[in-house]
Amino acid sequence: MSDANAQDSIAMGTADPTPQADTVVLFRVPAETIEAFGPDLAARVASYAAALEAHRFSIGTPRPVEHPLVEAILAAGGMEVVEITPTPAPPEAEPALVVETLPIQPPPPPSEITKLRLVEFLGAIGKLREAHALLKLESPAADLTDAELLLRERWLAAQRLDLLSPEVAPLLQAIGIEPASLIA
Repeated sequence: MSDANAQDSIAMGTADPTPQADTVVLFRVPAETIEAFGPDLAARVASYAAALEAHRFSIGTPRPVEHPLVEAILAAGGMEVVEITPTPAPPEAEPALVVETLPIQPPPPPSEITKLRLVEFLGAIGKLREAHALLKLESPAADLTDAELLLRERWLAAQRLDLLSPEVAPLLQAIGIEPASLIA
């Protein structure tokens, strides 16, 4: 810049009005947007530029209109300043919560009741002592056969009883109760 031009610039309070060649601002466009327009995006930008140039000399005709992206690219300086950015990867989905579900239990058979209900019933009709005697609940384990010990331990461990099972039905019949009559 000559001294005269420098003095003119300082006097006017402006810097050198000529833009620097190395200060190109890129217009970033995601690759997926470019792909959505297909191969004719550059042709659309050039055609729109030509239409605007022709419109400059027209009178009474409306200004040409194009897709906002095409207008923005042209306003930024054309396809030469477009930088295609990679399409961002989709955010990683958080792992789904694993919810443990309990298996669906089928309803108990109608012949099954809680042991507490059976004990209450036997107590109410005065047959609980007979049931204890048949189960040999008071006898030491050494005095019982394996089958008697197994029956007693099953009785003690059970929370629910099947009235028609081979262990419970004979016990009830032995104290004078028909198991089928207890089924509701």
